[in-house]
Amino acid sequence: MTHPRRVLATILLAAAALTPAYARPSQNSGPAAPAPAATMTNKDVLDLVKAQLSPDIIVAKIQASSCSFDTSPSALKGLKSAGVPDAVILAMVKSSTGATGAPSKPVAGLVAHGRTLWIAKFTCPDEAASATAIVQTDDLTALKQSTLFDGVSSFSTDSEQPAGTWSLSAKVTSYAKGSASERVLLGLGTGRAHIVVAYELHDPTGAVVWSDSIKTEPSFWASGGGVGGIQDQHAATNEQSQKLLDALSKYFAKH
Repeated sequence: MTHPRRVLATILLAAAALTPAYARPSQNSGPAAPAPAATMTNKDVLDLVKAQLSPDIIVAKIQASSCSFDTSPSALKGLKSAGVPDAVILAMVKSSTGATGAPSKPVAGLVAHGRTLWIAKFTCPDEAASATAIVQTDDLTALKQSTLFDGVSSFSTDSEQPAGTWSLSAKVTSYAKGSASERVLLGLGTGRAHIVVAYELHDPTGAVVWSDSIKTEPSFWASGGGVGGIQDQHAATNEQSQKLLDALSKYFAKH
């Protein structure tokens, strides 16, 4: 006679063998891994803006997310036209350049602002072309040596403005190379050389955030003889780049 316990054990073993493998509990199974977060795109930002979330909330979401934004100039113009706040657009640009991620290894002597600058070709009347070229070269060199921007390039190396950069444009609005003969005949200061450059600084959205007209005259006179002698007026570009740096430093100190 078969023992009842043996019969029960045989039935349980047979049932286990017939149970599909996927229905059996795994001994090593734990809590399900969370699904990877979706990468944020321009469309996601537009949806959040349409939902009337505050700029602070959208910026925080961008900073906490993996992002793949289109920050080309045309895309930035489209975002602006769609009513996306400047603070949100700036966060998108910084995310695209890696400024919102883990900080990169610092470069000695460089202050990390998360901004780079592209300098457009300065415009001028033909008679001021030589002086304007000097001003542009001096401004580029001075801005590269400063800590106002993390990087500086110009139209001479980048024919088109790179996406996500600030830009500096300028126009010479007044120029005189000076005349030593006029100074001798008409008196002190007459015919003195000068240059006036009207600058505009644009943020990555293309908005003008700073503008100023800077005038420079020779910082000193050298006499070739006695009173009324020939005067060497020197270039009208002296100190122009330093005045530009001083003005931009004051702007960024307030923003």
